[in-house]
Amino acid sequence: MRRFAGFVLIGLGAFLVSAAVLARFYVLDQVRVIPIDRFSQTVAPGTGTYLDPGTLTEKRADLVATRRLKGDVAASNDTTAVWDVSVVLETADGTFVRASLDRVAVDRKSSEAVHCCGEAVDGEAARHEGMSYKFPFSTPKEDIPFWDVNARKAYPARYVSAEKIQGLTTDKFIQQVPVHQLRTQEVPGSLVGESTPSFQAPVVYSNTRTVWVEPKTGVIVKGSEQAKTTLQDSTGQDRATVLEATLTFDEATQRAQADLAKDGIKKINLVAWMVPVVALVLGLAVAAVGWLLVRGRPQPEAPAGDRGDELVPAGVPPEEAEPERDSSVRDSHRDPSRRS
Repeated sequence: MRRFAGFVLIGLGAFLVSAAVLARFYVLDQVRVIPIDRFSQTVAPGTGTYLDPGTLTEKRADLVATRRLKGDVAASNDTTAVWDVSVVLETADGTFVRASLDRVAVDRKSSEAVHCCGEAVDGEAARHEGMSYKFPFSTPKEDIPFWDVNARKAYPARYVSAEKIQGLTTDKFIQQVPVHQLRTQEVPGSLVGESTPSFQAPVVYSNTRTVWVEPKTGVIVKGSEQAKTTLQDSTGQDRATVLEATLTFDEATQRAQADLAKDGIKKINLVAWMVPVVALVLGLAVAAVGWLLVRGRPQPEAPAGDRGDELVPAGVPPEEAEPERDSSVRDSHRDPSRRS
């Protein structure tokens, strides 16, 4: 029974050790995936100047950008997550300024763009590049190509430093979107200093984007943009500001993003360290107990004086090795009358 229990414990120990290895090198990869039903909302207030389309005049105001990211579960699958991302920019009193809609597909493990599922910007087909709205799990401290929906292109986000945000150690990245022309737009010539009634004005855009990323999960805890879009004249000079604003995640958004990152960190740490370490230690201990039971405890050797037989000198016949008894003892065996 003891040996049977020992074999059972050895088997259990081997199972626990295998579970430790499996959790660390297989289950962990299943935990570090983007959920297909993801939903998030970020709010970034700030101040800036925008072109009022009704009056064609520049206005200074408090602004707020609200971004909603919603996963398209039906279009997603085991390897790809599809998101519809809307950004609405308004003044603080609710006046509409501009909006964009981005449909993007990403690899659920690497966070890199996948070319499928009707990817588009504002309803027009667009080929996405790099990362979109999230950095990779175990974000490296190096340049990361990051998608810019306005430029419809990815530019490198460069690692700068580590910084504490909402109690988390984050990696700070800065992305420079260089000044370049997005398109041309027909406007009254007077708006850009041209003498013609209408003019196809170049629309020029640039941005400096700063993001603070929790590296283990790739969650952007805090984000800030300094964006500028202008209309140029025929000589390439900026003549009207379409939008110039600095917008940063508000405190509530930062806390919500930090909570999302903390939840991800707990899940990753549980599978990467806690489960494997506990299972490994427990498995080795159980297997060791089982091995001891299988081997059994060795019986201690009895001392020479406690043995039933006496040591016989080498080369002496047993009958000659019997010690000589006392004569009175011998006589008592021969004559019972002498026993008293």
